[in-house]
Amino acid sequence: MEVTATQLKYFVAVAEHGHFARAAAALRISGPTLSQQIARLESVVGARLFERSPRSVSLTERGAELLPLAREARRAHAAVEEWAAAAPSRGVLRVGVVAAGAGPVVSRALAEAVAAEAGLSVQVVRLGFFDGAQALRDDLVDVVVAPPSGADEGGVVSEHIATERRVLVVRDDHPLAARASVGIGETDDLPFVVVGAAENAVRAWWLVDPRPSGARPRVAGVADDVEGLLELCAAGIGVNIAAESVATHYRRPGLACVPIDDIEPVPILVSRRRGRSDRAVALFVDAARRAAT
Repeated sequence: MEVTATQLKYFVAVAEHGHFARAAAALRISGPTLSQQIARLESVVGARLFERSPRSVSLTERGAELLPLAREARRAHAAVEEWAAAAPSRGVLRVGVVAAGAGPVVSRALAEAVAAEAGLSVQVVRLGFFDGAQALRDDLVDVVVAPPSGADEGGVVSEHIATERRVLVVRDDHPLAARASVGIGETDDLPFVVVGAAENAVRAWWLVDPRPSGARPRVAGVADDVEGLLELCAAGIGVNIAAESVATHYRRPGLACVPIDDIEPVPILVSRRRGRSDRAVALFVDAARRAAT
């Protein structure tokens, strides 16, 4: 893993505000997303950067050493962004994809955009479940294809272009693995694994919590990305409800994806920065609309 510009931005914000909630509000991201990114940064550097208390946070010795370096890196990154923005044409379309991200739609839209724009190159950027809007605001990507995340979408405009069935992800020796489909009621007593940073409303929607029966699904494991969720499912820790395209874009031995036939599908959104006009993005969005239909 590597230290990212976004992680440094979040680190500086927490250091300057002395409080995770205030820093999250200033960054316009959720508290769990901020905590997760700081935890990843601490994992990369191999040391705790903050001493945490219920009311405030303070820098550790290693955190104090990092702060001036992080500020300098932020200034350098901002200078690069200004230089890039002044260029007459970037010629690169950066597409952020969250989880499976309606994979077939993205593939067809990318192919059509490249065919329509001579010299255009593309980059596909994997994003965390709740990082899409912030990645757009930070100019890390030009367009994002993802299910709704519940994260703050200030400065971002989103369009519903497709839907996907939801599937139950289980280990391949699970009693439901060989079924053509299942009903949500059949999962009432199963243990589930979920995304740790999910806000309550988002987690409840994915889990169908509460169930039509009144049951409340039990959470047996937590992960911070789709690979982690699938690892927990493969280990038999629990099952997960995911978008159908996870079956093709994250295919792996030991797992089965069974359609759930009596719950609403997943809406797939294409999002871009509000007020920014870009021919390559417009080509991609138009192509995504056609691919989705």
